[in-house]
Amino acid sequence: MRTTYFVSEEGLARLLESLDAPHVYAAIRRRGSPEYADLRAAPEADLALRDVRPSASPKAFLQPARERVAAYSVQGEAGAGPEPLAEPRAVAGLRGCDMKALEYLDKVFLEGDVADPFYAARRRSQFLITVDCEKIHDACFCTALGGKPYAESGFDLNLTPLGSGYLVEAGSDKGRGALQAAGNLVREATEAEVAERTRRRAESVAALERQNEGLRVPEDLEARLKRWQESGRWAETCGACVECAACTFICPTCYCFYLYDQAAGGDAFERLRTWDSCVLGDYSRMAGPAGAKPNPRPRLRTRLANRFLHKYAFAPAQVGLLGCTGCGRCIEACLGKVDLRQILKELSGDESR
Repeated sequence: MRTTYFVSEEGLARLLESLDAPHVYAAIRRRGSPEYADLRAAPEADLALRDVRPSASPKAFLQPARERVAAYSVQGEAGAGPEPLAEPRAVAGLRGCDMKALEYLDKVFLEGDVADPFYAARRRSQFLITVDCEKIHDACFCTALGGKPYAESGFDLNLTPLGSGYLVEAGSDKGRGALQAAGNLVREATEAEVAERTRRRAESVAALERQNEGLRVPEDLEARLKRWQESGRWAETCGACVECAACTFICPTCYCFYLYDQAAGGDAFERLRTWDSCVLGDYSRMAGPAGAKPNPRPRLRTRLANRFLHKYAFAPAQVGLLGCTGCGRCIEACLGKVDLRQILKELSGDESR
């Protein structure tokens, strides 16, 4: 059984400051909205843990947008590539949907025949602090996918905002060690405070249910998606898409990457890995003479359909989890105002707008 503690607003700031990590990233209030920043470099920053979830995806802490993965010489000899090591880092402000995303990425990068050493090193070095959603972003729909506006597992520490501070609960040995080191910054929570947490969580769930009007993913979604593809409905759906790829770059579970080589000075070359997106026109382009290996998805509607199929059909078949956590970041970022929830409603037979 986990012991639940209480920490004041001031005590939480001091607890974050005391963490044994050279970098402590936390959601702070900047330009009117929450975003992640290193508290070591901005100790006076205004914490935004009570605000809506940050717009930025936390996957960048584990899968950078650009990284060097290999080195070699012009003679083809392998050079001393980058070591898959990472400095210890704490991240505060993650949400329940973010932990679902990390569970998904763990299956992709750590399970199977080969584990990604760079992802694995960063994953081991992370100290994860989640926070219950006190405020709900108007694009969020985690409960429609079976999620909760609070983390249930995977965290080192979890915070629940209360009126006068936070309840804090450890979910790992690292978390328990941090609370022990915190000393008198924390105290054991009262029954009334634990009851308040239960009430606040129920209110958040109810708010999400009202916001999304009982939206649920139909069990036969894969078949419905395929019927849409055959009927030409995707041509209508993708009319607003401008192919900017913001939806996939901001998504906490999209993991596609592109490898390319470049000169690194003298006879040295390096191989880099960057984020890639399945909605871009050249994503699936194959090498070979013209016409021999054409792009298997030359039309945007087929690429957009594939994105949905991967999230809701292929991912469950491959890793046993939906590839969507309902965080709503893709809806927030879309320049064409494509709302994934409306597509799910139409696929479910509810075309109310």
